[in-house]
This record gives sequence, C-alpha cells and structure tokens, in this order.
Amino acid sequence: MSPSCKVSLMRQSEQEYLAELRKHASNTRALLSNAQKQERERMVVRAFLRCTGVQFSDDEIQASNEEPVDVVFRSARFQVMDILGGRMRGKDWRERERRYQTAESVSDLLEPWTSSKPMSFGEVSQAIATGLAEKASRYGVDNCSKLDALVYVDLHGRYLQPLEPTMEAQAADEMSRQSWRSVLMLFLPYSAVLNSKPDTPDFLKDKAGLILNKWPNPDGWFDA
Repeated sequence: MSPSCKVSLMRQSEQEYLAELRKHASNTRALLSNAQKQERERMVVRAFLRCTGVQFSDDEIQASNEEPVDVVFRSARFQVMDILGGRMRGKDWRERERRYQTAESVSDLLEPWTSSKPMSFGEVSQAIATGLAEKASRYGVDNCSKLDALVYVDLHGRYLQPLEPTMEAQAADEMSRQSWRSVLMLFLPYSAVLNSKPDTPDFLKDKAGLILNKWPNPDGWFDA
C-alpha cells in the first residue's frame, strides 16, 4: 500500500471516529432532557443493582408516576438523587457536542491531563447526607420512612479510596434524623448501603456496611 493510500485510510478512520463522537454526544444530550428523566433514574437503579450483585430482569425496574417514588423494584421504593459537584451535565454535553461538531481532527479534542483525587467514604457520606437534607425536608418523616434514597455520586476527577465503609458520625446522625428507610450509594464501580431500618428490603439490608463491586465488566453498568 502506498503512503498516500495509508494517509487516506487514516483520515477516513479519523472522520468515522469523529462521527461516532458526534452521534454519542447527540444521544447523550437527548438522554439528559426532561423527557428522559424516568429512564435516567431506571439506569441508576440498574447500575446500583449490578454493582450490588442483585440478579434481575429489566422489566422489574419500573418507573413510578406517584411522587415521591421514582423507581419501584420488587419491594424497594427508590428516590433517586445525583451528586454532581456543581456540574451541569446538560451544559457540559452541549459544549462537548459543539466541540465535536467543529473538530476537523481528533487532535483538536485533546485536553491537558489532570490526575484524579481520592475521596474517602467518610467524605462521601457527608456529601450524601447534606445532599439529601433538602429532599428530606420536602417529603417529611412519614414519606422518607417508606423510601430508599439512592444517591448516584458522579464527580469528575474523584474516586473512592480507601475502601473502608466508615461513615462520618455527623453524617450518620443526619441520615438518621432524615428518617429514610435506607440510604444507598452508587459511586462507580462501587455501591454501598449506608443506612437501613429493620423494614428495609432484605436484599438491601443484608448488604449494609459493605462496599461492593460485583459487576465483572469495565462498563455497561447502565445498559438495558
């Protein structure tokens, strides 16, 4: 093969890759729309169950139209919340889509490398307790006592370390005051049951005090 043919194939491959990036960005922005809120919540439950090691069929994960329940799975009644560290995912992906559309080569998309930083279980538990406070105030003790609060921690540049399930005392006290039936965490690739009451579904209560990573694949947590 001549050098010119090799260059032509490389350019074709690069343009195909850019096309895939643009398609992915467009699909992600559609998923982040208000119309797809219920599907996003089902995806979080799906990923949590996989990390926790719970076997399920996808039709068991049902979106709820009855506030304050977001998703029903067997006897669990999930109220789903994201912790994003102040990010606005819709805005981020709108900007990313713009960059993909204007890029002429992959090199146009290169960014400086930044190292990830560890986040302790105690720090995460405090962020979760603080994040749930507004919801707990809105729904009240009676509603919270029947809900399983599932918090998806999605922070760029942070990872859970060390893997020791020790909550901050202040966070534990705050969760107890809020009166959720259980408080659950998804921090990929891990899940954890931070707090549970006696009437918490057994498949959750039995996992209390553990940091779990039961999904064997490097991705695919959210896929149906």
